[in-house]
Amino acid sequence: MLVHADHLGPLASFHCQQSSTYPSITMIETIFLSLLCCYVIATQTPFTIPPVPTLDDAHHVFLTPEIDSFIEGLLAEYSSPGLSVAIVRRNETYSTGWLTEFGSYGIAKADGSPVTPDSLFAIASNSKLFLSLSTGLLIENQTLFKETERELSWNSRAIDIFPQWGLMDKDMERMVDLQDMLSHRTGLPRHDQSGHPLEGGVPEMISHLRYLRPSAEVRETWQYNNLMYETLSYLPELLVGLVFESYVTENLFKPLNMSASTYSVAVAEDSGNMAHGHMRSMRDEITGVNGTLIPTVPYFSRPGNEKIWAGAGGVITSARDLSLWVAMLLGNGQHPFTNATIVPEKVVKHVAEGITVIDGTAPYPELSISVYGAGQERYTYRGHDLIEHGGSNPGFKTQVTRFPNDNLGIVVLSNDEEFGTEIHQIVIRRIADHVLGLDPIDWKSRIQAQKAKSVAENIAAALSRPEMPDPPTKPISSMQGTLFMHPSYGVLQPCHIGSDELRPPRSVECACVVGDIATQQIVKTPFTINSTLEDTLNIPTLIIPFNGFFSTHIMLRHFSGNLFNGSILWSNRAIREQEGYHSGDSDNDGDIIIGFDDRFEVEWVHESDMSEEGLAFKGGFWGKGKKAKALTGTGKDSAEVWFSKL
Repeated sequence: MLVHADHLGPLASFHCQQSSTYPSITMIETIFLSLLCCYVIATQTPFTIPPVPTLDDAHHVFLTPEIDSFIEGLLAEYSSPGLSVAIVRRNETYSTGWLTEFGSYGIAKADGSPVTPDSLFAIASNSKLFLSLSTGLLIENQTLFKETERELSWNSRAIDIFPQWGLMDKDMERMVDLQDMLSHRTGLPRHDQSGHPLEGGVPEMISHLRYLRPSAEVRETWQYNNLMYETLSYLPELLVGLVFESYVTENLFKPLNMSASTYSVAVAEDSGNMAHGHMRSMRDEITGVNGTLIPTVPYFSRPGNEKIWAGAGGVITSARDLSLWVAMLLGNGQHPFTNATIVPEKVVKHVAEGITVIDGTAPYPELSISVYGAGQERYTYRGHDLIEHGGSNPGFKTQVTRFPNDNLGIVVLSNDEEFGTEIHQIVIRRIADHVLGLDPIDWKSRIQAQKAKSVAENIAAALSRPEMPDPPTKPISSMQGTLFMHPSYGVLQPCHIGSDELRPPRSVECACVVGDIATQQIVKTPFTINSTLEDTLNIPTLIIPFNGFFSTHIMLRHFSGNLFNGSILWSNRAIREQEGYHSGDSDNDGDIIIGFDDRFEVEWVHESDMSEEGLAFKGGFWGKGKKAKALTGTGKDSAEVWFSKL
């Protein structure tokens, strides 16, 4: 189903949206009055409501029937659930000065509800720009400067701002500034799994940064790091006494009338407009298992747990709200309809200025090398300057792109975990070619070929277990009941999957873990191509409960000697049971387990090796950047993350 709203912004869309029902005059008046109040409070200047368009205005110059057909065909080819699109372009011939169109395709929810411009999507890392601009607002806050007599700048050092700040490398600890944190050049790799909810919230998370091993020097290379954005989300509370979510709401959401936008999972779900993300349960591209497409019901982050990731990826919003957001960015910080300044122009320009090189090699002839500012990536597309960012949350993929010199913005929101990134890349470039008057490039074939190459490389890198593997230097069963700890990542308690005679008695905790239905599904999943169920069950396996970011279990399968193949897995079974969901309900399709094809290595290091006993997680577990140096060798020194035996 398609739903379009044309040309004159969010107010006009109530008139143009093709729907079987229309809001009453009373409803329209209420909306107008609400917006009027918001704008007067925010700007203290008169607000003029844009006129409702005539039917002659309601033609589609962006989302033409040809483009619609292309997008619908793409979703069908990928068996993808839904897509929400917004396109905005400045055009002075229209009364508002803007053309806006919305395209809604496929389904938003498990019950078959269609996507609309008001469907709410978790936009993940597209939230980073809200953090960056909020930091810029604090920097430009002259009242704050006068009250504190402390100047805040992009080059202010973290150690001078955050009482909890500390890094493993003391030189790095002293050097890192706000710009380094925003531009992903602190020297820290991702370390995402250390960012689980903590009782002490963001301040406690900041205090744990000192235990994370760096993979580069400060400003040496680009390494994506969500933890730095989470750290910066503590700034408003430190400086002006407002929690981050409230600061963004008061200074960005409300002045722009982004009334549906929120950081609260409960608010989004209670609205009735929250789309369901979709994942392919049990998928493993390395073994060729496609998995089963299942709606993620409920949303992976539950109310109360979302705060730790608010700064890096917490915004939940709609295509309608993001059309205002992109128009404001294209207007260099001005409200698209009132011209009130929402964000100072110099802040909007600063966050889009390239600071760190992401990739020094252009991936295609039509693209330039890419650089990163503060929550913004920048490169050229077929000679046109482009600023954008992607977002990836469990079940959702998003992209917000703008062409500043062409006054064009494109928003694409997908509720497809696996194929959403491919789809939004293809769709944005197809729309850009059309709107910019360029001969269309077959991006679909190119992107699919690149994905196939990447999968082939991952398969080649996944070594099969030797036919005659060496046994570990201690019985694997002896690991059961042992606790391993990392100050940031938490405590691990491995539970051995094996026959009773080969292992010691299980603890109550391990008996619960091993007996869980999710665990039984996990251990039956093949780890290599052409593995039989018997082959799989014969591999000594450890399951570890693990409450990290988007993770519930760590699975370790013995490779050879003291080495194990590891995967971080996520199952929603426990939370579904807790909230009263059951497989087969009419409004959802059941439980999900994913993560089998995201692999790393673990070395079990023993005291008998004349070293501290522990688990050395490596082989990409920490999420280093492409140009950062990899660790080599064995033992604790080779650990990206080291869990000591307690």
